[in-house]
Amino acid sequence: MTKKVTNFIIPFVITTIILLAYFYLVHGLPVAQELEKTNIVSVQIMQENKTITLTNNEDIEKAVNVVKVLSFHFGEANGGPADTMCTFYQRDGSKIKIGTNNDTIFKNDRQYVGVNESCRFFENLVQGLFFSETLQGGKLCN
Repeated sequence: MTKKVTNFIIPFVITTIILLAYFYLVHGLPVAQELEKTNIVSVQIMQENKTITLTNNEDIEKAVNVVKVLSFHFGEANGGPADTMCTFYQRDGSKIKIGTNNDTIFKNDRQYVGVNESCRFFENLVQGLFFSETLQGGKLCN
């Protein structure tokens, strides 16, 4: 009986580890898994030289969902200044700052390597949802 269980569990555990490693290599780890829209009072979004503050629950939910597209890998990030920065002010008085440039994610003064095109996708989403009236010639961030 224990031999049957062992013969089942060992391949199961090995397969699970391989799949988790593959998932990490392809998709990375989420940056903002701890953000809950119910805990956020307001969001300040800065992109280039424009700034907006969101206090409407619907807009806050959009901002939280947009930030959840960001994924990172461990490693040394290229750094530089953030092109887009979201500051989430929470009910307990704390704040979470998440921003990006072309390939780097910034979270509370730490830098991470962005996965695939998640940084550019994030910047384009922010620009399209919150700064759409300022699009020049209909062009999104590069």
